[in-house]
Amino acid sequence: MKGRLWLFLPLALFSLSGLMCSRVSAAEPAAGETERIRAIVKEVLREYAATLGEKQASPAAKEIMRNLVQDNAQFVRSHGPAHFSHFVDGQHPRATVVTCSDSRVHIHALDASPDGDLFMVRNIGNQISSNEGSVEYGVHHLHTPVLLIVGHSACGAIKAASGDYSAESAPIRRELDTLQVPRGEAGMGSVRLNVNNQVRHAMSKFEEAVLSGKLTVVGAVYDFRNELAKGQGKLSIVNVNGETDPMKISKLDLMQGLDVPPRKGAKPAGSAASMHH
Repeated sequence: MKGRLWLFLPLALFSLSGLMCSRVSAAEPAAGETERIRAIVKEVLREYAATLGEKQASPAAKEIMRNLVQDNAQFVRSHGPAHFSHFVDGQHPRATVVTCSDSRVHIHALDASPDGDLFMVRNIGNQISSNEGSVEYGVHHLHTPVLLIVGHSACGAIKAASGDYSAESAPIRRELDTLQVPRGEAGMGSVRLNVNNQVRHAMSKFEEAVLSGKLTVVGAVYDFRNELAKGQGKLSIVNVNGETDPMKISKLDLMQGLDVPPRKGAKPAGSAASMHH
């Protein structure tokens, strides 16, 4: 069947395209005829794509999928119904988090128990504009009191945006266009600048919630290279509601007692683990 389909595809497309062209040149297509032809073409292409599965399954892809499925199986074995009970019927995350898609930046660096806890929005360059609807959903519909924007060291999006990315595809160029960083400056200064830009964007978009005290916008940098010399993997807060001066940030009420461990057995206020639905 697959061999015949490979031979049939070019002929089918040629015949259908000829049919459409002849109808256009001769007269207007009959009602519904164009859609019928399109449906046939789509079905042929769908069947053709299905034949590519085995050819696309490289040894590397097969091994990756095996690892993922086995890791998920281990997760299922080690997490009983109690683990899911507090969020199985709904979500009440504590924070909306906008961070980069970079594979070196992950939730476990921010939250030891992230299930039901963080509403995650990821894109290249940890931008508001790239996923504005998702961010708005977290703030307006899930009512998270914190919007946390996390940049990171060695950000590839910042590096690309600071250089010549004209050879990239149109979708990638569109996302890089919204990163306002200096040309030739791909270091931590531009990472921090981008975080500040995103905080400014968020405060403008959610101005009413910020002014009423319902929302706090926090900008931070996850430094897995220790470029800020504060510890490898440290999350450094660099912006709170537009305030970027380190001394002033350190004196904010929000920042007091952050390094003090919680009481044994205590759950953070508003955490998913403390809620039962």
